[in-house]
Amino acid sequence: MRRSIWAIYIDEDRISEKDKFSLNEGAYWIHEEKDGVIRIYSSNFSDINDVALEDYGIHFRDVNVLQDRKNWEKYRKKVPRYIAELEATDRIANEMNKKYGTNITLWSSARPYLGTSFDAKGMGDGEKLHEIERYARAMLEAWERWDKWTDTVGTEIYKKTKKSGLKMIKFKNDVKSQLQDIAKCTYIIGYETPGVLWSVVGSNEIERYLDANRGAWYVKETKEGIEIFSDNFETINARNELEYNSIKLMGGVTAGDYEARLSSIFTYYHEVDERGRKIARPITSQEAMKYGRKTIISPELLKGVAEQASKEFKVDIRVMKEKTVLVTEFKTKGLRSYEKVYEIERHAKALAEAWKRIKEIAIQ
Repeated sequence: MRRSIWAIYIDEDRISEKDKFSLNEGAYWIHEEKDGVIRIYSSNFSDINDVALEDYGIHFRDVNVLQDRKNWEKYRKKVPRYIAELEATDRIANEMNKKYGTNITLWSSARPYLGTSFDAKGMGDGEKLHEIERYARAMLEAWERWDKWTDTVGTEIYKKTKKSGLKMIKFKNDVKSQLQDIAKCTYIIGYETPGVLWSVVGSNEIERYLDANRGAWYVKETKEGIEIFSDNFETINARNELEYNSIKLMGGVTAGDYEARLSSIFTYYHEVDERGRKIARPITSQEAMKYGRKTIISPELLKGVAEQASKEFKVDIRVMKEKTVLVTEFKTKGLRSYEKVYEIERHAKALAEAWKRIKEIAIQ
């Protein structure tokens, strides 16, 4: 806005809820920049993670990944309706450009929108208004056609693809439910990661779940099978979020920390201010060194407990190389969804038992 000479936009506060439903937001915001370029933007379309999570149970780490059209084909099977919508909107934009002589572009970022512009340098007010009308008409018609597509073709695509999406969502919810019963804490969908079909990971609200059993803290499936990882045992005695995150910053990570969630989550902690509000505070390097006191677990002890739990639960638990983390895995070829859930539960219980035994020794 600081580069703008003037700007106008739709003031939704003055529009009734009834009218908002049918509002054409193709020319949502218009402004003239100091260099004489007039730009017109539509409102945003659906948020990528809202659609991906709700319809297909997928959580994108890079919410702008579809800005590169080369990635559309890559994600077509994972979010088919969303890709179809982007393609349809891009096609509509090109058709409007041919019809009106404009340059409408689809910005397929986290919240896609349409944009167009023209150089008004040297134009009089009347000429500017004429061009604004031409470009705005193109944007408004593009929005109208996009809206019609979502209500017709888009709805049909959703109906055809929702079954597989709902099956995956139910499967992930079943996995989370089993893990939550074991750990007594919540789990979240992990971020979209290359080579990983899906993943779930323990809650980011670690302050609430420091006493939870974090033996099965991260679960992921690849083409080869399903792996389940514990949290790092160096965090087992962390007393608060500051200590936990400091240990992570000092190297106490596990597999899911960098694959399933943003590692930046460990760079801050929360304090309650004088008004009772939670404020995020960055952890300084000095604080990380002071509070990142890792619990030292003997490699022999960890290996011994892993072997005990493996025998009792008839699974294979091993210690990760260079990390105080336990991991177990099983092949998924030929397994149905309910069989995967059963095996995840069985393996997770073994890891939870190992965590419990180490915890009992660590607090002595």
